[in-house]
Amino acid sequence: MNAMMAPVSLLPPDSRDVMHSALVTAVACAAVQQLSVPLARWIYPAVRDPARERGAPGGDLWAADAICLLFFTVAMLPPAVGAIVSLHGSVESRWNGICYWSVQGCILLCARMLCHMPFLVWKGMNKTRKRLLVHHSIVITVYWAGLMKGTMHFWGALAGLCEFSNIFLAYFELVKCYTDVNKVKQTWLYKVNSCLLVLAYVCCRLVMFPAILAGLVYDAYFQPELTYRSLSKAGIAECVMMPLALCCIWAMSAFEFQSIFPGMFKAFSIDKVSKQKALGVAILSGSVGLLCGPWIFSV
Repeated sequence: MNAMMAPVSLLPPDSRDVMHSALVTAVACAAVQQLSVPLARWIYPAVRDPARERGAPGGDLWAADAICLLFFTVAMLPPAVGAIVSLHGSVESRWNGICYWSVQGCILLCARMLCHMPFLVWKGMNKTRKRLLVHHSIVITVYWAGLMKGTMHFWGALAGLCEFSNIFLAYFELVKCYTDVNKVKQTWLYKVNSCLLVLAYVCCRLVMFPAILAGLVYDAYFQPELTYRSLSKAGIAECVMMPLALCCIWAMSAFEFQSIFPGMFKAFSIDKVSKQKALGVAILSGSVGLLCGPWIFSV
């Protein structure tokens, strides 16, 4: 972990450097997104079938988006971990500290989601993709504001760990691109992945988002001079946006969990788990996060 420690600054990054890096990263993200289409057609022959709708499960755009999801998830985790390791040491660094990892992570996340939005439209709009557009808009707004003002980088990096669950989600999406999908669903790899997705979703989203919210409140209550009172007016806006975004993304995650949780049992041929039970698990997980958050950040 010490190898990922980076120098911490309490000053916002240079705006020109940020804009230059953001432009380069956005171009790279767009290129990867486009190159993933021929890559998907090469890896998964079934997606070349003209009878398949390109943006539907099993289509080439669907496969390309899943490949990108896996690639960018793996790319975003090291900056998130590096920022957490570098900035966790004090209340001041958690609220006003920045480091190399946090800046690069914010830029990569914003660029990735900005480039992903037109790709979602290309795949064809439905209710899920409309929710993703809202999700991306919220994340870009919050992270870009924090990036430019040099505030809340630690909390943003911690929230960014939610991307870990996408590793297992991407596998599920890629399974639908095989020629014999039902055969793949009978494998132990598929069943184990179902369990890991639920575990990652609970830990990295349903528990963690409320824990971060509780940690924010804990710091602000016991150290006001080092937290919200130390921020500029623009920083105060970011201080408000972050908790609101956490609540919105948690609600979206809880909604998606209503399909993910019963899906784990279906992988084992158990169909008696309702969406109401899944919602109950989500609410219980959120309550655990709220209770544990203050204790975690008081240690």
